[in-house]
Formats: sequence, C-alpha cells, structure tokens
Amino acid sequence: MSTLDVVAYAGEEFGGVKPANFLDIGGGASAEVMANGLEIILSDPAVKSVFVNVFGGITACDAVANGIVSALGILGDEATKPLVVRLDGNNVEEGRRILAEANHPW
Repeated sequence: MSTLDVVAYAGEEFGGVKPANFLDIGGGASAEVMANGLEIILSDPAVKSVFVNVFGGITACDAVANGIVSALGILGDEATKPLVVRLDGNNVEEGRRILAEANHPW
C-alpha cells in the first residue's frame, strides 16, 4: 500500500498521472491469480502502464513471475503496455530468471 502512496505523491509533485488502482494478490496467491489480475488490468484501455512491486514473503517471487509470463501469453499481442516489475524476497533469483528468459519487451 505504501508503494501506491509514493506513486500517487510523485504524480502530484511532478505532474505525472495518478495510479488507477491497487491490487494485493495476498499471501500464497498462485501464478493463475497473478495472470488473472494482469489480464484484467491490461485489458483496460485507460491503463497506460503497470508497476508490479512484490516483496515475496508468503508468495514466492517465482510464482509471481510465472503468473506474469502466463498473463502475457494469454494476452498475446494485446499486451503492449509498459510493465515494470520489482521483485524482492523468497525465490527472487528464480523469479528474475523467469522474467529475463521470457524476453518480453516491457
């Protein structure tokens, strides 16, 4: 939630846009949950970009990365909006490897 506050403040302070929404995937969320959330967000024509900030405590970073890759696979050519991903925590190295190997032009 604090990430949303920081982004909102930066938007006000530096003339950027305001965050559209916030999604907490919760502890133990599966790759399928992440894929479903991204599919909904990326399908909204008002969304210009997506920032995914994960501290993997209960939910491992590799599960989140797999969800992101799955969502991009589902969306195919419709996934054209910039996607910025910050991963830290449980299985972070594996999560970063998964995202790097996906080679998506985020």
